[in-house]
Amino acid sequence: MRRSEYIALAERLLAHVTDGTTDSAESVKHIPVRNYLEPVRWQREMDQIFRRLPLLLALTCELRETGDYKSIDVVGLPVLMVRGDDGIVRAFIRTCTHRGTLLTEEGKGQCDRFTCPYHGWTFDDRGALVGVAGRHKFGEIRTASRGLVQLPSAERAGMIFVRLTPGAPIDLEQYLEGMMPELESFGLENWHLYRQNELPTSNWKVAHDGYLEGYHFSTLHPNTIAKQVMNNIMTYDAYGPHQRVGFPTYRIHGLREKAQKEWETEEGVSVVRTIFPNVSFAIGLRGGLMSQLLPGPTPQTSRTIQNHIYPRLPANDEERAQTDASVNLFMYAVEKEDNWVCAQIQRGLASGGNQDFVFGKNELGLHRLHESIDYYLSLSSEELFKPSSKQNGSSINGHGNLSQASEPAPSPGTIKD
Repeated sequence: MRRSEYIALAERLLAHVTDGTTDSAESVKHIPVRNYLEPVRWQREMDQIFRRLPLLLALTCELRETGDYKSIDVVGLPVLMVRGDDGIVRAFIRTCTHRGTLLTEEGKGQCDRFTCPYHGWTFDDRGALVGVAGRHKFGEIRTASRGLVQLPSAERAGMIFVRLTPGAPIDLEQYLEGMMPELESFGLENWHLYRQNELPTSNWKVAHDGYLEGYHFSTLHPNTIAKQVMNNIMTYDAYGPHQRVGFPTYRIHGLREKAQKEWETEEGVSVVRTIFPNVSFAIGLRGGLMSQLLPGPTPQTSRTIQNHIYPRLPANDEERAQTDASVNLFMYAVEKEDNWVCAQIQRGLASGGNQDFVFGKNELGLHRLHESIDYYLSLSSEELFKPSSKQNGSSINGHGNLSQASEPAPSPGTIKD
């Protein structure tokens, strides 16, 4: 976090702690429960949001060397990302262009040639078809037109984004806009992946809602998160559909005893940054957790991939024990507490006991998330690619209050001829 951003955030949180307040919307917000249940709406979310917007699918540290690849299934699309010998990460639909066989299973590895397990067709790290088994018997074929289908991708600040629509533009400066300096400040391109694990969970919005408020900390996380972070005190900042949520830790009381110039950057604060639609960063300068929330294959299910990332790896047993303790806390809090309550909510959704959910004034991040979802669902496919596609309506200003937007959210990009 940039120091100027930290000072401003710490001052806001310290004022809330002193006054017993939190950033707040002007009123509560009601969301129909059917928004979480309807298969038609869920499919529109997949088509209009997940298949159209840039998705953060990998970190630079996962694909650092030439030939490093990552295969991942995203909303039914099998994606392959690989770093070529020119240093560029490219993304493809990982189906053989002969008969559609998957070239790899999900996972990571090191390879500069991908051979189909069915008939032996081979593709290079730029997606070109470079080998057809028994070609003299197969017949005439234009190999130049049978390469893998490429997906738009871009790498920035240690993150690799992919759009699941072939031929679409990808403009991270425009899409991430004000969030980009926040992310760049960490230098993620030099960080390391310490551990990665995957957890099944509920509807993607049920799970995502929990990333955006600390109202539940003392009730759901009394022996984990709540021992470090205060309950129900939050700051909210929006960057288009992306958000930064600040929480005070118990160390914030110590700031009153120091001159501001003596405050250590990040002292007394904890921050969760969300990249719309499905990524959460709970990281500080010493590391933390990046969570990827992948919907499907049904409206009732999704999976969370937890990436435990650090600017440097443990150098000795003592440091390794400290890092493992942090990783284990994150894993326990998400699997045993967050995902447990998400399963309870999912069962409750199907009961018909609720016609709507009510988001409190203090749950400002949920207001913004669902407004952003509604916005993107309101656009036609053509509008999603127009430079004039801007998110209208509500925004969160620098004081965290819900107000009419003065700076609408960026569109995902423009089509170039």
